[in-house]
Amino acid sequence: MKEAVHIASGNLLIYLKGLTLMKRKSTCKYTIPIMLLTLAMTAGCGSNSNSSGGAASVTAPSVTSGGQTSGTGSVNQSELSNASSPSSNNTSTGSLPSSTGSEKPAEQQIQTMLTDVSLLGDQLGYAWGVTAKELKMYRTEDAGVKWTAVSPPADGHSFEASPRDNSGIYVLDRDHMWVFQPGQNDGKSQMLRTKDGGKSWQTADLPNTVRAIGLYFINPNHGWLLSSSDAAMGKSEKSLYVTEDGGASWKQIMENTGYLPTDNPTPQAIPQSGYSRGMSFRDALNGFVPLETIDGKLQLYGTRDGGHSWSLVALQEIPGETNDINYAISAAPQFWGADRMKGWFPITVRGKDTQYFDGFFTTDGGQTWTFTPLNTVPVDLVSKSYDITFINDKEGWYLKDGGFSHTMDGGTTWKRIAEDPVLAGAFKTFPYAIRMEFTEKGTGWLLLRNEEATGSRLLQTKDGGSTWQLL
Repeated sequence: MKEAVHIASGNLLIYLKGLTLMKRKSTCKYTIPIMLLTLAMTAGCGSNSNSSGGAASVTAPSVTSGGQTSGTGSVNQSELSNASSPSSNNTSTGSLPSSTGSEKPAEQQIQTMLTDVSLLGDQLGYAWGVTAKELKMYRTEDAGVKWTAVSPPADGHSFEASPRDNSGIYVLDRDHMWVFQPGQNDGKSQMLRTKDGGKSWQTADLPNTVRAIGLYFINPNHGWLLSSSDAAMGKSEKSLYVTEDGGASWKQIMENTGYLPTDNPTPQAIPQSGYSRGMSFRDALNGFVPLETIDGKLQLYGTRDGGHSWSLVALQEIPGETNDINYAISAAPQFWGADRMKGWFPITVRGKDTQYFDGFFTTDGGQTWTFTPLNTVPVDLVSKSYDITFINDKEGWYLKDGGFSHTMDGGTTWKRIAEDPVLAGAFKTFPYAIRMEFTEKGTGWLLLRNEEATGSRLLQTKDGGSTWQLL
C-alpha cells in the first residue's frame, strides 16, 4: 500500500499576522505549476485512454531495472507560489544524458503535462498531468520501460488545474485510484474511481460543490474527503465526507461552518481558523489533520471515531521556541509497519531569512508525539529545492539546492551524497523540485520543473540517490 507525505518547503506560504492567504485554484491553495515532458511517442499512443476497454500501451526502450519495495515520498511545494496555468503549448527544453549510456530515457515515450507522480513499489508507479483541460494518467509496471495510458474518460470531465497527490488524486495500489472532479458551472463536485487500474472508470456525485484539500483511503472501500472554502484572514470553512463503498456514495460527517444547517451537527469539529496541510488516517478510527495558523504555532487535530469529532492533539514543547520563529506542520502524519504504530510528520522552522526542517515522531500510533531535531542545514526562504522524506523511523533523505543527504539514524547525522552529473545537469535547467519519493530499497523518483513552469524532468535512482537517470 502506498503512503505519501506532502512536504511544504522552499517558498512555503505560511500564515503571517494580517496576511490573507492567496486563494487556492481548483483543488490546491496555490496555482499549480505545469510541466510538459517533450516526448517522442509512437503515433496515436500519447493520449489514449479507454473508459470501457483495455488501456493503451506505450513501449519505451529498455531501461536497466533494479530491486525496489513499496515506500513513501514527499512533495516540495516551493514552486507553488510562481505557478502557471496549463497550456497545450508548453514544451520541455534541454537534453540530458542517461546514466545508462546509449539508452534513450523512458520519458521520451510519454506525452503529457506532468504535474505529479506516485511511486508505489519496486516496478510500479503513476504519473499524470493536464493537457487541454483533460487529465492524462500513465502507469509503469517495469520501472519506466513501458507506460500505459490509464486516463479517465475526457467526456464531461474538465480540469482547470492538475489535481495533486493526496488532495485531488489518491492512488492506493495498482488497481484502485480516485480522482476528485471540481464542480463545473455551479454543478455538484464528483469523484471518479477505478478498481481495475484505469481500464474502466465510474463517477459519483458528491453531496455538495466542494473544494478538496485532502483525500485518503485505508483500503479499497473506506476513505475520506476533506474540503475547504477559500481561506481569508486565516479562516476557512471545512467539511469532511466519508465513503464505505469505495467512493460510490459519500456522507458528510463533519462541518465547521457554524451557520449552515446540517442534519448531524458536529460538536467538536476542525476549527475554521488555520489552513489545512492535508489529512491522513492510521486506521478506520484514528486520523489527523494539521493546521497552519496565523500566529505561526503548531496545531494538529485528531479524531478517534472515524472523523465524527476532532480535538487538539498535545505536542511536546519545542526547546527554545520564541515568537520570532514561525512553525508550520509541513504534511499530515505518515505511519509505517504492519501495525502502523510508528510514524512522523515534518515541520518547517522559518526565521527572518532562513528555514529548516525538524520533525515529530510517534511510537504509539499518534497518541503522543516527541519533538526530534533533524539537524538539517538551513536554506534561504526562496530556496527552489528543499525537501525531506523518511521511509521508516531511521532512514531518510533530504534535498538541499540540488544535492542529497542521507541518514540511517533518524536524522541525528546526515551523510552528503556525492554529486551525480545527470542530476546536476537536470537541476541547471529544471531547478524546482516538485515531488521526491523513495522506497525501502533506495529507489527514488524526483520530479523537477523549470523556472518558467513550461517544462519538466522525471528522474529515477536505484541506489539511494548515488546515481540518477532520466525517466
